[in-house]
Amino acid sequence: MSRLSAVAILIMAAGWFAPPALAQDVHLGVKSCGSSGCHGQVASSSTSVLLNEYVTWQKYDSHATAYKVLLEPRSQRIAANLGLPNAHEAKICLDCHADNVAAEKRGPQFVLADGVGCEACHGAGSAPWMGLHIGGSPHEQNVANGLVPLEDPVVRAGICLDCHLGDEDQFATHRIMGAGHPRISFEMDSFTEFQPAHFVIDDDYKKRKKVVDGVRTWAIGQALMVDRLMTLILDTKYSTDGLFPELAFFDCHACHQPMSSSLPTDTGDFPTGWNPRPGTGLGPGVAKFNDADMLMLEIALDMADPGLADTMAQQILAMHKATQTSREAMLEAARGARETARKAVGILAGMEMNAKAMRGAMETIIQKGAEGYFADYATAEQATMALGSIIEAMRRAGYLESGSYDKLQAGMEPVYA
Repeated sequence: MSRLSAVAILIMAAGWFAPPALAQDVHLGVKSCGSSGCHGQVASSSTSVLLNEYVTWQKYDSHATAYKVLLEPRSQRIAANLGLPNAHEAKICLDCHADNVAAEKRGPQFVLADGVGCEACHGAGSAPWMGLHIGGSPHEQNVANGLVPLEDPVVRAGICLDCHLGDEDQFATHRIMGAGHPRISFEMDSFTEFQPAHFVIDDDYKKRKKVVDGVRTWAIGQALMVDRLMTLILDTKYSTDGLFPELAFFDCHACHQPMSSSLPTDTGDFPTGWNPRPGTGLGPGVAKFNDADMLMLEIALDMADPGLADTMAQQILAMHKATQTSREAMLEAARGARETARKAVGILAGMEMNAKAMRGAMETIIQKGAEGYFADYATAEQATMALGSIIEAMRRAGYLESGSYDKLQAGMEPVYA
């Protein structure tokens, strides 16, 4: 690192780094991080930082190919269905498939086709943190000067959810999905694990950065998902679609299932095409609000604040009832759920995580599954990812022996299937 620091000082002294005229919110492009002297080494380094982060992103991370997806025939069909000239120039597509900052915020080496690059998550390279970072400054100093502290699950969730759910400027509506876009799904801990890590959590990392276990990451992610979901419902831009509610907020499989599964068989018996799900109070033929993340948040809160967990359970019922009552009732229910979710973030972030809490959460998920709470796909999906996160967190914390971990992993295989 001392060699790198010396090189960095020479570069900055020569004025080869960021021109002083650039504003602090200008994105310099991935090449500003990807040189062989910085994060572009082919093999990992023996220093405390791997220095091959750019190569890992470029070769293995789906974010690096996000823009290229827009050039594929499927994306062009989606754009045509939406009445757009193409996908690779449409703002609604670029906002999530690229680091789509305004033209005046693009540096000389910035390339939109690089997809979701370093600065989309870590912050603009023209900010003061970049020069300090190259010079080997402490992580806290970099953060104070503009580096985004992604090790903090609250911060990371906010960055991820902008695209993996949406915000006031971008949201995959039912019309977009109807045009062919995949269903939006997200769980922060699992999705973090799905992508190849460009860091190693070793003793040096723990000295420099906050380390949060997977269960807490999962729980905080669920709280912020509910917060963001309720905020979108309260946004007049997305709350309705003409005479209809915005159907992206509802369970896809409440409608998208074959009618034949509800018809009588030759013997006169009805197959199990529809069954009541506990905790909703809904009958057949009703579009069910997608409460998957609310249900996961209820389970997470049961570890830290059972009283608030009960409140969330009542608010889930209130949301389902409100969707069958009136627009005003739904907004009122959404405000209540959002307030609970925001309280939950701080509580879950400060939660003492131990073997008892983790096992309790796992047992609650299994119990609710046995009781039929996960009959719809979206909640089953979230429950499966939650179990995976809990099991992996228990292994890393030393709460599971290798034999027990192997048995649990084997048991999870058919659940994923």
